[in-house]
Formats: sequence, structure tokens, C-alpha cells
Amino acid sequence: DGRPVMPNMRRLRDEGIWFENFFANSFRTDRGEVAVLSGFPAQTRMSIMKLPAKSRSLPSLARSLACEGYATSFVYGGDLNFTNQASYMYATGWERLVWQKELRFDAPVSKWGYADDVMAGWFGDEVLRLAGTGRHFLAGWLTLSSHEPFEVPYVRFEDKILNAVAFTDDCVGRMIGQWRRSPAWDDLLVVLIADHAYPYPAGLPYNVGRRHRIPMIWTGGAVAGPRVVEEYASQIDICATILGQLEVAHDDFDYSKDIFAPTPPRKFAYYTFNDGFGVVDASGEAVWDATSGKAVSETSPALMDVGRTML
Repeated sequence: DGRPVMPNMRRLRDEGIWFENFFANSFRTDRGEVAVLSGFPAQTRMSIMKLPAKSRSLPSLARSLACEGYATSFVYGGDLNFTNQASYMYATGWERLVWQKELRFDAPVSKWGYADDVMAGWFGDEVLRLAGTGRHFLAGWLTLSSHEPFEVPYVRFEDKILNAVAFTDDCVGRMIGQWRRSPAWDDLLVVLIADHAYPYPAGLPYNVGRRHRIPMIWTGGAVAGPRVVEEYASQIDICATILGQLEVAHDDFDYSKDIFAPTPPRKFAYYTFNDGFGVVDASGEAVWDATSGKAVSETSPALMDVGRTML
């Protein structure tokens, strides 16, 4: 009907840094979180988050910043033990975790936990509290309302998926507005990133690049000005990029590439699905399906070796 589904994200995109060619490394939250927070590529049928003996040895954004004196705090309105998230986060250096078992709100609980409007209010205040301590900090929030069954306390669109996404956009927009009106805004870097994409519209194949393309926006007073980043990148590149901007060493992130680095390595996005992988860059793509034992797409054959090496 012509109405924008995510007006706040569109505004923030235009005001801040928009990453035009950005991709998720997987189709699941547990793989996406490890990619974002540890710079480690997603696996096909296994999740390293569920293997504590391995995941605890991963580098992490939280641990690197904690070594620089940052306070670290992560919040989720549901059960953070789901897919072993809490164990992974404590093991990789997060100082404070807050989730549903510790929260008491006079609000209904959805299938996954407290809705995004409730949590946006809490997290908005938490960031301002951390800013008021005078200590550098890293704070994370995993939203949950823009997820099946897409049941939210909000009515704007008949389509349940679009309505749930619009609800999260409204919640996040209000929260960022709260920060913008505070003294904390001038020094704040806000990174908005999806944990994975979704097969929308219906019928979108699970293995194509478009299925894994996601938004990433950097906003806040710390951003110098609007910019569109054309380089191809994925979630595993966030750690090196943020640490690079802060001039913090990131040599232990073997797979993470600084998106803003002027020199090689080659800029590409890598993703996995249950039975294969895909690699995308400015030259094209290469998608391999292990079940059929053949390429699904190979518009840039050189990328097939990149994918095999990553896998």
C-alpha cells in the first residue's frame, strides 16, 4: 500500500553508515551470534556454540574490549540458555548477562520471551546507566519479536511478518530517539545488525545469496557522517572492523576482515546452509550444494575455491 515497513531503519540508514552488500553467515541465530561476536564462520549442520570445549577458545569482541577496560553487558528477553548462548557468552568474556529469569515486567510473555517494546525500554535505560558510569562499555541486545510466530502487540499491516518487523522497527526507533536526546549520544556507536535473514518473499530458495543478504547500519554521535559502504562483507567481518576503528589489536580473529582496510585481503561474503556454502563478491557468486554434488550457481568460478577453503 506504499507505506514503508521500517521507516526508522530507512531514516537511520540515510543518516549513518549503510553497508550495501552485507550478508549473514548462516540461517540460524546461534551461528549468527558467533559470527558477529567472535568473527567465526558458521558451520553447515553443526553449531560451535553447542560445543563449549571449542567455543570457549574462540576470540570475542567482548573479551578484546574488556582487556581495554570496557564494561560488557548483554540482554535478551527470553531464555539465554537456549542453544547454549549463556555458556558461550560467559566463556568468551561477557561480564554481565541479563535475561528473562531475572526480569519482572507487568507484561505478557510471548513464545520466545518479553516483546521488543518491553525490552527496548529496559535496554534504553541500561545503556544510559552504563554511559553515566564514565566507563567505556559494550552493550548488546538480541531482539525477538520479528520472529515466527510473528505475534506482537501491534497492528499496522495485515501481513504478520511485515507487521512484526514494523513493530521491532518502531521499538528500536523509539529507543534510539531516547539516546539521541541524552548527553550519551555524542560518544555512542550503535550497530544495528540482523542475526540472519528470512525466506521472504515466500518461495525464495534457501541457498541463494539473496536469502542471506541482511542490513547493517552504524549510527550514533560517534559516526562522522552519512556513508554508503559498497564493499562485500559478512557478519564475521564485524569484529575486525569495529576493533580496527578503535585501534585495538584483532590479530586473533583469523577469519575476520576489516571492511575499511584499504589493502587486501579480498573483500567477499561467505555463508553456509545445511548442505553447502555460498560466496559472493563484486565479481559474482559461487554456490555449492553437497547433496547434489554440483554448483547451484557459478557466475564467478574463482570464488568456488574461496568457499572450499573457508569450509
